[in-house]
Amino acid sequence: MRVVLIGADFEENLGLGMIAAVAEKAGHDVRVVPFNDAGTRKRIADQIAKTQPDVVGLSMQFQHRSHEFLSLARMLRQRGYTGHITAGGQFPTLAFNEVLGRGHGVDSVVLHDGEETFVELLAALEHGTSLQTVRGLAFAAQGGVQKTAGRGLGTPLDAHPFPIRYRRPARHAGVPFVPIMASRGCWGSCSYCSITSFYRDAKREGGGALLRFRSPENVAEEMARLTHALGEACVFCFHDDNFLLPKPEDSLARVSAIVDGLRARGVENAGFIGKCRPETLSAELAVKLRALGVVRLYVGVENVARAGSEHLNRGVQHQAVSRALAACDQAGIFACYNLLVFEPEATLAHVRENIAFMRAHPGQPVNFCRAEPYYGTPLQLGLAESGKIGGSYLGWNYRIDDARTELCFRIASAAFRERNYRCDGVANRYMGVGYAAKLVEHFHPDRGGAHRRLLERAESLTRAITLDTAGLLEKAVDLAESAHLDDFDAIERKTALLALEVAASDRVWQHELDEFYAEIDGFIRRLGEPRAARRAPNKSRPNVALTASLALWALGASACGGDTGSDPPKDGGKDQFVADPPPPDGGYDAEPDQMVVDALPDDGGKDASDDGDSMVADPPPADGGMSLNDADVRRLDVIDQWVDTGARRAAKSRDLPLYEPPEIEIAAVRVGDAIEATLRGAPDGAAFRWEAEGPVDGTERTVRWTPAAGADDALRVAVRTRGGISVASLRAKAVKTG
Repeated sequence: MRVVLIGADFEENLGLGMIAAVAEKAGHDVRVVPFNDAGTRKRIADQIAKTQPDVVGLSMQFQHRSHEFLSLARMLRQRGYTGHITAGGQFPTLAFNEVLGRGHGVDSVVLHDGEETFVELLAALEHGTSLQTVRGLAFAAQGGVQKTAGRGLGTPLDAHPFPIRYRRPARHAGVPFVPIMASRGCWGSCSYCSITSFYRDAKREGGGALLRFRSPENVAEEMARLTHALGEACVFCFHDDNFLLPKPEDSLARVSAIVDGLRARGVENAGFIGKCRPETLSAELAVKLRALGVVRLYVGVENVARAGSEHLNRGVQHQAVSRALAACDQAGIFACYNLLVFEPEATLAHVRENIAFMRAHPGQPVNFCRAEPYYGTPLQLGLAESGKIGGSYLGWNYRIDDARTELCFRIASAAFRERNYRCDGVANRYMGVGYAAKLVEHFHPDRGGAHRRLLERAESLTRAITLDTAGLLEKAVDLAESAHLDDFDAIERKTALLALEVAASDRVWQHELDEFYAEIDGFIRRLGEPRAARRAPNKSRPNVALTASLALWALGASACGGDTGSDPPKDGGKDQFVADPPPPDGGYDAEPDQMVVDALPDDGGKDASDDGDSMVADPPPADGGMSLNDADVRRLDVIDQWVDTGARRAAKSRDLPLYEPPEIEIAAVRVGDAIEATLRGAPDGAAFRWEAEGPVDGTERTVRWTPAAGADDALRVAVRTRGGISVASLRAKAVKTG
């Protein structure tokens, strides 16, 4: 059968590669199509309608993009596609009734782990047998949605073929960045985590272990084949939910076994990236992991306030977070983390505890956001049971219990809209500073003292930005704490000023980040030839077919991340490190299928004239509120892609200000030495405030801006409406001539 698999491809999509591998092994013809931007829906739908493959598979891993994938499914039907549409991933597994029963055009959902179920589904479709015979499947039938017997979690992971590597890898600081999966599942029970909910649901359906591993030999074999096929050393990003195990001795034994397996297969200098819970990392283990090649760890800090950690069901991990970050620092492992500072029971005191933690650990980059109630998680179910949730299955919303903390969340969402949530924002870019320097140290020769110079510069820049973020967030807390809650006017004005202050600071940091990454790129280019993988006698014969497929990798599509070219990408080759990024903070306080009259088309306005299905129930913003019109922006790699929680379409209660921030962007064109900038998205009656270092002529929607000479100038505009504040910025260097 002819199969098309569609999914996000910000880096290489391992899930699609795994499904493609088992389908090809079963004799089917498989093609992988990237779907990174809602604006590509029409092109994808037209091509599929023209070629009419037998089956289309939608990889819908994250809830915040569910509306885009479901809209694509509806468009496929509108364009005349008559084949079978199936979906898989965390979100459709937990929300299969809504995915199948709301008229989206999806025929089936592959539940939980998909390899065996997908192959059985293809066989049933090919031979015309009943879908009831396929275990682990939900499907639409005349009598409504039906679900077959669960498959559970019993299949050994070594039994699966290696995933198809359908495109060339990205390069980080000149090094191939290769994602890999060595285990599945997690022993934790965090209330906000859709991953643990996904696997616990599978265990209830059919039994099996929540945490399963590939053998070290199996993992090393795949890594060695990839390294030999590429002909150079790689940094491997383990997308395991937990790279480290509960006991340090078990973690050391497993990583050591993988390294031994690599050396036996002729690979000596691989790099490792992974995620870990803080209580699993000791100082002694960190030193040994660094010696084995671990260059980066994403440490699951989440919330350092004791109450916040308990509210999120993180146990006593808050006691270990400082120790874990210190262990990484002392061992020379780059570490970064996120903070879910806003959660249903948060208070301003808890937020201040997290700010104090940021200040105490300035050497590690951090981003902050709200704990989102993903479908089927304990957080979402608990809020629903208590009647505190709004929105729909496409995006849930809640109001923080404490009014001043809810206000603080709204202020921070507006003020940090671009810093925290844009793909090319300061938070995402500075996450890669120390990582890029660490890759240079691990993989490249130390010429002219470059290692020490880059590491020191990275640390200095990281510390400065972390402390700046902490100070600006504290201003948001101070404003929320001192404000008269019924004085909407004063709160909105002060929020606008704070947002402009953040934007002005961002201009400075963006310039510093440009210079740092330019130094990294210059160093890599001066080195010339790529680093060959140091080889021991090769005891395993390279896989000829794999080598051939790697040589034929096509360049993958990129939008907001994933530079897949052979040259060092911008920003030193930052990686995307997504762990179920949060959706916009909710949907509408409406019935699940209510069509929202004032919603924008869910393709961000693209192809609207040709789209008979542009209105989507409860749609989050198509691009997370990020302005991604510039081609260069679309090439930027992403460290942690956090979707804008200040989106206008995420309706909030109106008892507090900042309940409906406008969605805005700046369009610009050069006119001689000046730039003509036009604001888009601001409703009638909005007030504007434009700022830049160079002169700005005009006060309304269109202005003429002459960037300051010799400065990396940026234009900033604050838009104030009845109910919200938004700030957008535009760097002069991003505006191309013509």
